[in-house]
Amino acid sequence: MKSLIDKNLKGSSLVFWAVILIVAAVFLLINESKNDQNNSMRPSEEIRRGSAEDSSPNADTGEAPRKFSDLKDSIGTLIIPFSKLLKTAPVNDLLVDPRGNIWVATEKGVSAINNDQINNYSINEGSFPFSQAECLAYDGKQLWVGTLSGLCQQSESGRFIRSDSSSSLPSQIIWSLIWDGTTIWAGTQNGAAFLTPAGIFQTLNESNTNTGLRNNWCQSIVRFSSWFVAAHDRGISIWNTNFPASNPDMWKNIDHARSVISRPVTGMTFDGRNLWIATARGVLLLTTPVDKFFNEFMPNLISFSRVHGLPTNRVNAIISHKGAIWLGTDEGLARIKDERIQLISASSGDYATNIRKLAANGDILWIGTDKGVQFINTAMVD
Repeated sequence: MKSLIDKNLKGSSLVFWAVILIVAAVFLLINESKNDQNNSMRPSEEIRRGSAEDSSPNADTGEAPRKFSDLKDSIGTLIIPFSKLLKTAPVNDLLVDPRGNIWVATEKGVSAINNDQINNYSINEGSFPFSQAECLAYDGKQLWVGTLSGLCQQSESGRFIRSDSSSSLPSQIIWSLIWDGTTIWAGTQNGAAFLTPAGIFQTLNESNTNTGLRNNWCQSIVRFSSWFVAAHDRGISIWNTNFPASNPDMWKNIDHARSVISRPVTGMTFDGRNLWIATARGVLLLTTPVDKFFNEFMPNLISFSRVHGLPTNRVNAIISHKGAIWLGTDEGLARIKDERIQLISASSGDYATNIRKLAANGDILWIGTDKGVQFINTAMVD
């Protein structure tokens, strides 16, 4: 009897474990099938919405759909000569003045380049009043330099001195400067500002624009046509400068939580028709043309990222030049033209891939990196 019971127990045990193995196998097959279906959906989903971190589950403004196959076929690489690398401290901004001098804002001050000759201005040498320089603007007469400690100007004698106008800025932490042909504009830690004829800055902030400007931390600014655009910690604010800034109806806003705009915005450029936005997760094209901003503004965005052919998602610099959008990334130079992405690589010599800023003058595109400055002739691209 005991032997028979043992046999029955062993038989039951074998059946039990056989059933468990069969159930496990079926579960595994079902799970793999689901994963295959999910994987097949990921490319188009990423193209439509960007990464999960970039989009909000409550978003009502998304990217315009885009066919991955069309973009993939349009990706190319061009290898051309780069100039020699002129070594400087890590570059924060570049500017070409009317005389052809290249001005470089760096982590150690300001550098000037003329015919491959570099002059450095620094606090250690007593030739620059601050320890670093963040941004540059030229008003047709003199150079303006924004830093994280205040604003300075280059005097007629060539010396850099703290500007008397600096104290009227809403913050001495200055992230961006632009000259629009009439006045200087600044983006600061505590609002934007423009220089009045009296030589003092008029502040734009959440309070005096009645939340037309949605956030005071203005990281990047741009001026075109009758519009002023500020990128900040809550997205993008766009003001029609033909009307008082205190009227919130004269502002258009794109909220980052309702769109695919990731933070920080690292730069913006205008191509004559549309606004382009560089971020840490790719480039965005605002589909509404500037002539439709006032009455038909729709904050729809098209995304270009590593999925579409950029060398990396981290875009540090953006500029519109010669009918194309040029991008400086952590992994090199790229351009977008007619929705075609082209990677630009050096044929020989030193080539710093961590590009932090771009500037253009004629056919020459100047490239500021973490190691210095060099240039390419854009005529060789086309």
